[in-house]
Amino acid sequence: MRGMANLEYTYIVQELQPLVGRRLDKFHELGPGRFRLKFGKDHLLIVLGQRLHLTKYLEEAGEPRGFAQKARKELKGRKLSSLVQKGKDRIVIFDFGGKELIAEMFSSGNLMLVESGKITAVYERRSWKGRELFPGKEHAFPPSSEKTLDEVLAGGGDKRIAAALVPLNIGIDYVKKILSLAGIEEKRPVGELSPKEIIALRAAYGELLGGLKPVVFEGGYSLYGEGEAKGSLSEALDEAFGPPSVGEAGDEGEGKRLALLKRQEGRLVELAREEKEAKAKGDLIYEKYAEVEQVLQLYREGGLSAVEGLAKEKGWMLDKKKKELEMDL
Repeated sequence: MRGMANLEYTYIVQELQPLVGRRLDKFHELGPGRFRLKFGKDHLLIVLGQRLHLTKYLEEAGEPRGFAQKARKELKGRKLSSLVQKGKDRIVIFDFGGKELIAEMFSSGNLMLVESGKITAVYERRSWKGRELFPGKEHAFPPSSEKTLDEVLAGGGDKRIAAALVPLNIGIDYVKKILSLAGIEEKRPVGELSPKEIIALRAAYGELLGGLKPVVFEGGYSLYGEGEAKGSLSEALDEAFGPPSVGEAGDEGEGKRLALLKRQEGRLVELAREEKEAKAKGDLIYEKYAEVEQVLQLYREGGLSAVEGLAKEKGWMLDKKKKELEMDL
């Protein structure tokens, strides 16, 4: 399933504003690139490069390691003073009173702690020309290609309209929705758009932004279009992705827990079968109660010899050596 688009990060950041002013209780590491932050009764899931939202699925977490350990030490108990998106980029900044947790959600994603403009810890160390993500380095955001619709239309030229609209930073799925609403082919060169088409394009962009609502449908989620409406984008994402699998969680402790649950489920099935068999045996004894009671009475009074006489009369098999009596059912 696709990861969140830029526009969805814009939406989720607004949706998460009630977290501002609350203290961070826990910082959990769930597995590679998966984290959960606890703010009171709310749990924020961060899956690097894919999604960021409140969740009801509480995976078991082990002890934090490396970056997560540092983040817990630095941020636990601190109040979230602001939660913002960097422009319209897939970057979300959690400010805990001067200590920032920055989530880069593009590509494979990354997390870092920044204080006074310097990186104090980073989940994955990386280096590009002009940008280094290492502890002790000055923090710099990656360059943004964000443009307004006017800038796109003014500088598009022969560029295909779908590609030209990508710098709006809303996500390619929403670009396609705008073009569909406007009735414009995705491969149409920007410079060939008629005044009427430009008006339709502007109207479609406004319609999209003004009609955002979280929905889920078979195989996905969206902020615009047909589907089952949800009360929040977090709810839509939680339902679309569902509970994590062992492979998705990637946590050894979680895998062991789920394996244990599987064994326990197997044992429950086995116990249910044993219970059924025991009930059947009990029912049979009840049906044969008179005969069983007769056998026991004979054994108490005359031993196996007395039982042997009854067995011959009834045609039952008696093994005197093993003291086993096989009765007809």
